[in-house]
Amino acid sequence: MEAAKRSALLRFLDYAKPYTFLTVLMTIFGVFKFQLPLVIPWALKEIVDKVLLSSLPVAQKIGRIDKYVYVLLGILAVYSIVVYFRHYLHGIISNRVIFDLRYKLFEHIQKMSLSFFERRKIGQIVSYVINDINVAALFVGNAVVNTVIDFATIITISVILIKMNQNLMLVSIALIPIYMFALMRFKPKIKSTSKAAQKKLAVLSGELHEKFSGMKAIQSFNREKTESLRFFHENREYYDLVLESSKINAQSLTISHVFAVIAPVLVIWYGSYLVVNGKISVGELLAFYAYLAALYQPLSRLAELNMIMQNSIASMERIFEIFDEKIEIIEKPEAVPHLIKKADIEFEDVNFEYAPGKRALKNIDLKVKHGQTIALVGPSGAGKTTLVNLLLRFYDATSGSIIIDGLEIKDYKIKVLRDQIGIVTQEPILFAGTVKENIRYGNIFATIEEVVEAAKAANAHDFIVEIPKQYSSEIGEKGTMLSGGQKQRISLARVFLKNPKIIILDEATSALDSISENLIQESLDRLLKGRTTFVVAHRLSTVLNADMIVVFNRGRIVQAGPHSELIKQKGQIYEHLYNEQFDIKEDE
Repeated sequence: MEAAKRSALLRFLDYAKPYTFLTVLMTIFGVFKFQLPLVIPWALKEIVDKVLLSSLPVAQKIGRIDKYVYVLLGILAVYSIVVYFRHYLHGIISNRVIFDLRYKLFEHIQKMSLSFFERRKIGQIVSYVINDINVAALFVGNAVVNTVIDFATIITISVILIKMNQNLMLVSIALIPIYMFALMRFKPKIKSTSKAAQKKLAVLSGELHEKFSGMKAIQSFNREKTESLRFFHENREYYDLVLESSKINAQSLTISHVFAVIAPVLVIWYGSYLVVNGKISVGELLAFYAYLAALYQPLSRLAELNMIMQNSIASMERIFEIFDEKIEIIEKPEAVPHLIKKADIEFEDVNFEYAPGKRALKNIDLKVKHGQTIALVGPSGAGKTTLVNLLLRFYDATSGSIIIDGLEIKDYKIKVLRDQIGIVTQEPILFAGTVKENIRYGNIFATIEEVVEAAKAANAHDFIVEIPKQYSSEIGEKGTMLSGGQKQRISLARVFLKNPKIIILDEATSALDSISENLIQESLDRLLKGRTTFVVAHRLSTVLNADMIVVFNRGRIVQAGPHSELIKQKGQIYEHLYNEQFDIKEDE
């Protein structure tokens, strides 16, 4: 665990290296910020001993006091400039580290295969990218710099106190070893409770994202009270963890504050004895007391910084757990930007496992010629969608080869491969933004004229121009401002704009009403011409005219051929599916 902590810490500091100079500069300003006020106790001593307790005339006393005040005001002016630059640099460094780390983490997560997102809730991933990085960045902006500043302040004040009176200094620091030992005892507890609380917060974020996304189902089944109760228990668990963390933090801070109060009491007691015996002046005692207060301020802050540091390290470890997740879809160094020309596709003995021992596809052999439409049918979970996901390299086959135009897909550059494959899913994936921006997702460099042409081809133009802002209309998160048929036509327009060689339709019309389905079917007829197409379907009525229907069952291809041939194969799965869907009684 200690090795993991050091590793996470060192890796995090790598992201802060480009800002080392600024961090050093910020530290210098910070040291000045905390040490410039140390002139005030010295001025107090001088005023008390050399002015207030002197026999000088009143006019001279006032004149000297004014001089001291002018000096202090000059120092205050410098102090204000130092404070400004210290906090400004803190803002630059901490926010830049957050920016860099968050961007790198986002880039890394985008490279993960779909299995990564299936293992984790989206809200949890968001929590890593937002909450954990914010907490981790406190290490640079607060923990490291403030620790250096506080130690510098402690050393400076200690030197001053020793020069003033060594015996009084020994009395004032007698309790510090006990104080430091007590703080170290709290260190592992602070880190463990913080890590548990942050982990629970990620779970809570995942729950919220899931429930808000499924609000339609929650309300339609009248499950508001059930979900409220479930959220109450999840939130209560997080509350208990945070409360436990707060309790430990409070204990740590209490110890620091108690010691900060006891030490001045000891100084007053022993210092008064020294004044009575003529060993030190009243001004020296007042100055010593003021310096002591300034000494225990950074000591108290070290307790708080210890908590920040432990919280930050806990977040770092969680962040780098994500960075350490293996990227499963790796592009070969020798991969080429090969363009697909014909789109002849061949699956050779392809096997795939989502998890060891749980095979989803078994010994798949399939040849598809350029321009053919291949329908993939079969029971749910039979492997149809898994096969097309392998074609896009959302996953990689466990064994076997997938070949396009004579070249194994792992020899294609991933971007080039996916640029030449278009996919339309049952649930259109749209993003918050305008109609134009969502269509342009198929080609970000497309002109508005090309966007309109794609929309017309997808039978989407007519409803778009009826919207108040037309192509500049906001469609809401996930396209909530549009109907299901409208969203699907926007999704299709995106594929028209992409102009791919291979098309994948994954239940593209199964959730639509008959009018929307007819409009989309018209646009599909235009889209599929001359392209190699895979149609994943449950409704056989949509694929009866496919060049080849491939029947899956339990991860295997059990039948393949045109409808006219498959329907003649009595007693097979295809005949059963056909009879069931068209309400035909099977021969007894």
